Amino acid sequence: MRRKRRTVLEAGFDRGGRVLSKINSVMIDAESLSVGHLPDLARLRYFLAVADCLSFREAAQRLNVAQPAISRAIRQLERELGFPVFERTTRKVVLTEAGAALRSGSAEALERLAVALRHAAQAAAGEAGELSLAYSAQAVHGPMAEIVVGFRSAMPNARIHLNLMSSQEQIPALESGRLDVGFLLSAACKSPLSHIVVARERFVVLVSKHDPLAGRASIALSELSERPFVIGTMRRWHSFRSLVNHACLSAGYLPRVVEEADDVPLLLQLVSLRKGVTLYGAAIGPTLLPDIAAVPVADEHATFDVSIAWNAARATPLLKAFIDFTRSHAAKGDAGAASPSP
Repeated sequence: MRRKRRTVLEAGFDRGGRVLSKINSVMIDAESLSVGHLPDLARLRYFLAVADCLSFREAAQRLNVAQPAISRAIRQLERELGFPVFERTTRKVVLTEAGAALRSGSAEALERLAVALRHAAQAAAGEAGELSLAYSAQAVHGPMAEIVVGFRSAMPNARIHLNLMSSQEQIPALESGRLDVGFLLSAACKSPLSHIVVARERFVVLVSKHDPLAGRASIALSELSERPFVIGTMRRWHSFRSLVNHACLSAGYLPRVVEEADDVPLLLQLVSLRKGVTLYGAAIGPTLLPDIAAVPVADEHATFDVSIAWNAARATPLLKAFIDFTRSHAAKGDAGAASPSP
């Protein structure tokens, strides 16, 4: 018999030519796990919940089902598979090596299945269905709200799920299909994603109202070269920080960052406390509290673009309708801002 050996898995063939595997000395007939004999998906979902928290009671609470139903489903799953997935004692629950292998593979498989089912429902529904839409902190103050509200009015059967994600977090989610469309910094967009520019924003300097700069009509970036800056973290704001750095480099310096914030409210609090100044898009102006002033940047080049981005290979009828709606909206605002990428 031919055998291929790994750390915990052995595979080979019986005399009838059937594929056999052995995990932790438990023999499994691979034909019993063929496409026609896959485990029940509900039982797999229960298994993943228990595997995540290693507690039948916590899994039952998370899924809002009775604990005996969880225990019964796991026993049935183990009978289906032909091997145990948990070691149970009166004090704890732990995954077997086979259970750990099942967890790592089945979680990804169920996520992919959920994506496929959602896309199938959208295709069947035509212009109805749902869109998963993300937006970055810098995109939320522009035309996004007007576009989303307008599209919901035009397509009342469409459901839009909104998610706050940084521009760089959106890219892999759009590529994999976990997101349908995103409002993000144009500078973060890359092939194979398509995008349409929906807004061009000018930088403003955000300062405390007690700062001498607060009363100025405008500020040149060169005037900030000696000022301390507060800005978003590289982990969440990498794309926007690159834009800020580029703008300041055009004035001959890199900003001296003294404090970082992971979100906009904390960033504004640092500005209010006079920890430093920061650059942001002008669209944030109407939402600022009275203790912060937004002073326009005088430099001609001090602008950045906001786009919607999507994966054309995964475009559904509903997504195409949203893109057309957004393109029309962008064209009304600025004909030059509506140029799509390849």
